[in-house]
Amino acid sequence: MDLNQQSSAEHIIEHLFAIDVDGETMQYIIEKTGMRMQMLYQLTMSATESEINVILAERNELINKQKL
Repeated sequence: MDLNQQSSAEHIIEHLFAIDVDGETMQYIIEKTGMRMQMLYQLTMSATESEINVILAERNELINKQKL
């Protein structure tokens, strides 16, 4: 990231805080900018095994409840 990109990113982050952005809105932004797979990959690769296991367990619970 160059200095111009970093400066722009900082302004965007300030705006996101100002509008009290939530996870659903961030997901919308990520999907609309075509970054879903890249973000999924980057966050997964930087997560701990424990963090991934917690998320997978929650996802499996949700799937199992939907089957009932």
